[in-house]
Amino acid sequence: MSRIRTKVQANGKTRYYPLTWVDGKETPLGGFRTKTDAVNMLNKAEKEIANGTYGKAKPPTFGEFYEKWIASKHNLKKSSFLSYEHSFKLHILPTFGEMSLDKIGPVDVQAWVNDLAESDLSPPTVGKCFRYFRACMKQAEAWGKIDKAPTVKINLPRPSDEEMTFLEYSEIVRVLNVAEEPEKTLFSVLAFSGLRLGEALALRWKDIDFGVSRIRVTRSWSLGEFTSPKTKTSKRNVPIMPVLEKVLIEHHQRQGGPQQDALLFSFDGTQPLDPANVRKRFLEALDAAGMGHCTLHSLRHSYASLMLSVGTSVKDLQNALGNASATITLNVYSHLMKEDMDKPVADARQDY
Repeated sequence: MSRIRTKVQANGKTRYYPLTWVDGKETPLGGFRTKTDAVNMLNKAEKEIANGTYGKAKPPTFGEFYEKWIASKHNLKKSSFLSYEHSFKLHILPTFGEMSLDKIGPVDVQAWVNDLAESDLSPPTVGKCFRYFRACMKQAEAWGKIDKAPTVKINLPRPSDEEMTFLEYSEIVRVLNVAEEPEKTLFSVLAFSGLRLGEALALRWKDIDFGVSRIRVTRSWSLGEFTSPKTKTSKRNVPIMPVLEKVLIEHHQRQGGPQQDALLFSFDGTQPLDPANVRKRFLEALDAAGMGHCTLHSLRHSYASLMLSVGTSVKDLQNALGNASATITLNVYSHLMKEDMDKPVADARQDY
């Protein structure tokens, strides 16, 4: 039976020592200066004994477990590691960081997914965040921190069935005519080479070979770091269209004969332009051109449509885009092969 033992110390003050029974043994719970504190400790211990939690370590919060989990991801590429950190910081930890790991249930996860879907995040981005979260929770299950990961039968937002947005050649020209440098040249590279934004921001002048009219894609700029391209096939040589060659030559002249290691798109030659600001400038150019909104990635699709319009094969387009396989290219752009692109064929050979 629980009890509180009192003891008068040499200085005349009384100390209170609560004791209770745990697994058949009377167990001391510490010493306290007031009887109230001793009673509170005794009540807490009795409650934990009744719940079967006495003497057990407090479950970690999701944020605490995440820190240990992410530190164990030694096999990730640097770009993948940064992507994990970025997604958790912005979209996962704000919701789950302070929650006890063992208290996160499927209802909580579904509510979080729903919130992401109702924000400005695209369905693929929501799906990526969920996959990262699921990987973390599955590891918690594997390490015995939780009984079962609460990530089964979660409904994710479906990508839109609408066809991708891309700009016709005349629309690209309208945007370029109102854009300002250095973004104007950057938009030209994206539209007339099909590079991803990160690949274009990582370009150095030594990657531009005017002699053979090729852009060498060897790296990318992602989350504040230069990284390897997205896939092995992303390392590639992309043909420079005549219209783009003229733009790049003029850009080189404006920079006053930069060093070969200097970046094409930078304010100081070493730090790329901020991707968020580039996207903002693109939306501003669309508004100034009186056009509806689309994403900067639409320029990559615009490049694909131009290439198909001049008779480029699926295999050659795959190589230019850096897709992992021709099947991916065919699945993404098959609908463009059915359209009449006669006008872009003529326009693509002209300067703007």
